[in-house]
Amino acid sequence: MAVAVAVVVVVAVVAGVAARRSGPGERPAAPASVGDTGASSSRPPSPDASYWDPARMASAEPAPMPTE
Repeated sequence: MAVAVAVVVVVAVVAGVAARRSGPGERPAAPASVGDTGASSSRPPSPDASYWDPARMASAEPAPMPTE
């Protein structure tokens, strides 16, 4: 129970400090770049079937394998 109360107090203090820094009526600054959200994906992009056309497949060579 004491831990829950401490967590609530910390959250309230942090929220108050954040509100005080932005000031009354002021909004936080907009991101520098509209498209940049700072998020990244851990999934690889979907494969492009047109990349490996028949000519590219015919000229492809296997990658060298490690020796150790």
